[in-house]
Amino acid sequence: MKIRGEFITRQILDDTVVLPVGNTAIEFNNMIMLNSVSLVIWQCLENDVSFDDILKAVTDNFEVSQEQAVADIREFLDGMRSYNLLDE
Repeated sequence: MKIRGEFITRQILDDTVVLPVGNTAIEFNNMIMLNSVSLVIWQCLENDVSFDDILKAVTDNFEVSQEQAVADIREFLDGMRSYNLLDE
């Protein structure tokens, strides 16, 4: 799976913001705020990755149970799917 569309990521103070660019900005006229966990997920999705790849990145970077990581990743991916921002 991979992010669908063109986006830029910007750091604004302590927040990470993702903004659509090009044709993606016409279709998706929003911005996305990322926390530290969702930033790791987003960075994984910049390449074609599997769910297991994302899970490994999250559990390697944060002290979190595998069950909680799976729940967090699924919630983020469901949000991406709801806006049609994910190629699977």
